[in-house]
Amino acid sequence: MAISCSLPVTLDSDTNLFLMGLAPMAVNPARQNKGIGSQLARAGIEECRALGAAGLVVLGHPKYYSRFGFSPSANFGIKSKYDGAPEVFMVLELSAEVFAGKAGIISFHSSFARL
Repeated sequence: MAISCSLPVTLDSDTNLFLMGLAPMAVNPARQNKGIGSQLARAGIEECRALGAAGLVVLGHPKYYSRFGFSPSANFGIKSKYDGAPEVFMVLELSAEVFAGKAGIISFHSSFARL
């Protein structure tokens, strides 16, 4: 079984930006290495793009998510509200330069607290 979803997030320096956060994703170990996780990530990104999101954030393995275009949020001066290694908090611009000059703190939707 695989799980993936996206929920709105807020950047404190520009609360009018429509941003989304990819939820943690899991693929049953017996089904891993078959492209399922990649399909889920791409589907989540495309759905957010279709919804009109300007950008995405994710907490995840940098080597994995960088292949979908995510880069360290620290490059933009953006941090997560939650503690954690800075290299695992990443962003993806769906609109050109949406994070340029937008340093601040991302707050996740309350539904993330249940994950």
